[in-house]
Formats: sequence, structure tokens, C-alpha cells
Amino acid sequence: MEIYIVGYGGWISSPYIGYASLYVKTDINILLDVGECTYARVIQCNLPWPDLIFISHRHGDHILGLPTFMLMAKRLGKKLKIIANRETLEAAKALAIATGIENTLQYVEFLEATREVTMGQTRLRFAKTSHPIDTLAVRIEHEGKCATYSSDTAPADVVVELARGCDILIHEVSGNPGQEDEVHRVGHSTTVDAIEISKRAGVKMLIPFHFYTELPIVPPGITVVLPTPCGRVVI
Repeated sequence: MEIYIVGYGGWISSPYIGYASLYVKTDINILLDVGECTYARVIQCNLPWPDLIFISHRHGDHILGLPTFMLMAKRLGKKLKIIANRETLEAAKALAIATGIENTLQYVEFLEATREVTMGQTRLRFAKTSHPIDTLAVRIEHEGKCATYSSDTAPADVVVELARGCDILIHEVSGNPGQEDEVHRVGHSTTVDAIEISKRAGVKMLIPFHFYTELPIVPPGITVVLPTPCGRVVI
């Protein structure tokens, strides 16, 4: 399993680090979230067309890059598979209409994320996180390897259980130590939270994700893999 960092910022982060998006290669190619300019960054990272796009929720920093993929699907004559919860799928359709590309919808296959989905030899499991709108975390398993992406969430036991025993956890860190109250109030986590969740889940490595304007201060406690644009992690 290979994981590529496409973008790792939040909605008001530095544009240099990109908006939330990860690319996972197993026997299929999976794009996790599509913030603004994701298509351009996928091309810059020399990554192939995704077999599946997972969208965790309908907040702009996770979905606003989708219209470009829809338009390119039409131009290339490719089918675009999108998997998400029902609310997010409806938002994706509305986004196509709002941006004047409803003629691309015939090239899109919308799949509702149930508890578990298998594509090829890859299994995806989902869990609802603690965020102001309906949001899903996802666990990806392939040939004995496992990665979990928390998406946006306050500290949540369901994420601990979803990531249990995984090789790597990509967990949001929207705040630093001492900011827990304000961060939790808006459905996000701090670097301390991400460390504790990683330890409780028994994962081997943590990638801090979804930074805002402050650089993350990560306390000790687990092996941390720092994201970089187009960075690649093999597990």
C-alpha cells in the first residue's frame, strides 16, 4: 500500500500546502477528499486517474475540487466513481449544477457509503465522526496492510476503533496543545488528541493532517510521519 500526500491544509491554511486530499494505491487507486486544486496537484504528483473518490463530508476544503474531476471525466470519456454519505452525494450533485456542468453527471457513478465496501482486493470501512455535519472516517485494508483517515473530527472513540491495529493513522490536527476547548467546540482535534488516539488504537505511525495557520506542535509518544507535498509513504 502506498499513500501520497496531495494536500494537507484546512480551509484557511496556507495555499502552499494544499487542501485536504490523500491518494492511496492498493490494487485500485483511491483519492480521499478533493479540496480546491486537487486535480492540478494530482497531475503535479504524477498520479493516475483515480478508480474511486471518497469524500468525507461536504465542507468546501474537502469537496470544492470535485467539479474539475467531473469535467475531466467527460473530456476523457472516463467513469468517475464517488463514494460518500447521502448528504455529501447530494452536495456533489448540487455542486455540478451550481458550477454549470450538470452535463457531466452522466459520467459519474454515485455510491452511498455503507458500513463496509469491497472493490477488487481492497476493503473500505467507514465510521461517522464527531463533526458539526455528517462526516465519515475511512479504514482501507489491502493484503494485510491498513491505513485509516480520520477526516475532520473531535476526539472520537469510533475513530480509535476504526483505526485499531492499523499500520498508519492520518488524523486531523486543527489545533495545538492548550487549544483543546476551542478546537473541540467546533468538531476538531489537537496534536495531543491525535497522539492519544494513535496510542489507544495501537497504530504504528501517525501522519498529522489538516493544519490551519499555526504549525503543528506534536508532543512525543508515537512515530510521526511529516507530510510534504507529493510525499509518499509505503506500508
